Amino acid sequence: MLAEDKININTTTIADIAIYPERSAPATVVSLNESTISALIAAQVEALPVRVGDVVEKDSLLAKLDCADYRLSARESKANVDGLKAQIELAKRRLERTKKLTLKQSVSEEILDERESELAVLNTELRAAEAKLNMAKLNQSRCDVSSPFRALISERTTAVGEYANTGTALLKIIDIDQLEISAQVFSHDIKQIEDSNELYFEHSGTRHPLKLRTASPAINTETRNREVRLLFMDGPALPGAAGKLVWRDKRAHIPGDFLVNRDGTLGIFTVENNLAHFIPVPSAQAGRASPTSIPIDTPIVIEGHFSLKEDDPVTINN
Repeated sequence: MLAEDKININTTTIADIAIYPERSAPATVVSLNESTISALIAAQVEALPVRVGDVVEKDSLLAKLDCADYRLSARESKANVDGLKAQIELAKRRLERTKKLTLKQSVSEEILDERESELAVLNTELRAAEAKLNMAKLNQSRCDVSSPFRALISERTTAVGEYANTGTALLKIIDIDQLEISAQVFSHDIKQIEDSNELYFEHSGTRHPLKLRTASPAINTETRNREVRLLFMDGPALPGAAGKLVWRDKRAHIPGDFLVNRDGTLGIFTVENNLAHFIPVPSAQAGRASPTSIPIDTPIVIEGHFSLKEDDPVTINN
């Protein structure tokens, strides 16, 4: 074949022209703890020292309930316990005297049994009174409502002066330290995210590095998506912030400019023994970069490829 019959082309390797595009999916910052703080006792709300938007540390005072009734109850229970202890001491002395008299046969066995029974009853009453005192102390400690974690006050659901029953909601708080990213991802993208070492949450022009915690094994029946949960690598974004999960696809993609259509199939041309050879690229889309499993050191025709046919003789100019 004459040289002038050959088609002039230029080639390079897939590695030289491959791109690794970024992908994204909608994502939101979620708190692991969005809690409603409720009253554990029935009492009037005496103080609410926090306001919506405040950030409080763990164990900070959130609400103060009127504790007068519970202080009185605790005092009454303490007095009852002290009284029973005094009775028990007296009963012990009486029992000891009765035992001595019994040895001398000065009193009957029935009286000894009565003394022992009297002491046993008092000890039982003391245990019940101590339990009541502990409950009174516990209720008294519940007059001050504290934050279980470092939190953002998101809502006040009651007001000073209102009467709160047991279980009445006082405030709503959000844990601002235990945060995660929740993203809904197409099932076929899960493997890319698991393999990627570049994961980001993008919000208001800022990117936060992430690491994957888990990908849900369940598929949403409505959207056919899977949820992924990710952790912040540095300072987190604000709870509730909406943005997108961004990751880089580690698969080599052939730019759409180098794809050609032959017999309804998109692919690339390479060169074997100075002859053009067409390699289909499955799932390729016209004009778009397409992932490929072809080895990246494979030579690809980047100029002159639009006019090529299978087994066309070529001259490589590069």
